[in-house]
Amino acid sequence: MSEGMGMNELADLQRATDSEVAMIARSYERYFASGYYDQRYPRHNAGSLAAILKVGRNARGILDFGCGDGRYILPLLHTTTARLYAYDICPVALTSLERRIADEPGRDRVQTILGPREDYTVGEPVDLALIMFGVLGHIPGRANRVATLRRIRDLLTREGSGHLVVSVPNAARRFRTEQQQHRAALAAGTPRPPAREEGDILYSRLHDGERIELFYHLYSPEMLAGELHDAGFKGIRVQAESVWPESGVTRSKGLSMLDRLLRPITPPGLGYGILATAET
Repeated sequence: MSEGMGMNELADLQRATDSEVAMIARSYERYFASGYYDQRYPRHNAGSLAAILKVGRNARGILDFGCGDGRYILPLLHTTTARLYAYDICPVALTSLERRIADEPGRDRVQTILGPREDYTVGEPVDLALIMFGVLGHIPGRANRVATLRRIRDLLTREGSGHLVVSVPNAARRFRTEQQQHRAALAAGTPRPPAREEGDILYSRLHDGERIELFYHLYSPEMLAGELHDAGFKGIRVQAESVWPESGVTRSKGLSMLDRLLRPITPPGLGYGILATAET
């Protein structure tokens, strides 16, 4: 709490934060419902799935925080025997996920959970948690992101220990114009909420004539490691998630194969995305 901030100011800040989260949720629901998101990212990143399975192939319970319509839930249903908790704040995405897995063997191992809520697995412990496709960067405010990571860590430690796999957008490779605009707004004292902090941006996607404005927090490897450390995670390992843009890697088998060759020798700070694994 900052010095001199009273209860009324804190209540106003909480209402503002809640309203901003609701605004972000509505924007992404429009983005997802348009079908454009699936066109850009039709499948999971194979390299990221390999990193997940390296630490979690034998997991008993897996939380996919911000699961969307199941890019990682579906392959994890095929490659593990875990109970899968699919958490998202977008009902359209969860409905799509339920349709995708309706006829899948093992469908009863998947539980969809609609947020926002602070109990991401309806009380069930997990030993692996995922926050993929930049979902962590959609949470406004460093304090809110660290609080989310702490809640996930608490889930992972209920019955021992566990692992987290998280991927975020790299500030060195993404949205440079939007970053300049936000820095100028910060310097002038006129940032547009919910983009209030260094690394925040507002950007837009145009689809069929409709412009959808979205929020993102962009990372350096050090920033990501710092948030994980402050949330209590240990054994943090950071690497490049992909060398080429995620939309290309997930749509092109050739580009995915080339990316798989280059990713292990690419420093984390040069990746298009940044991927971290951590332990409790």
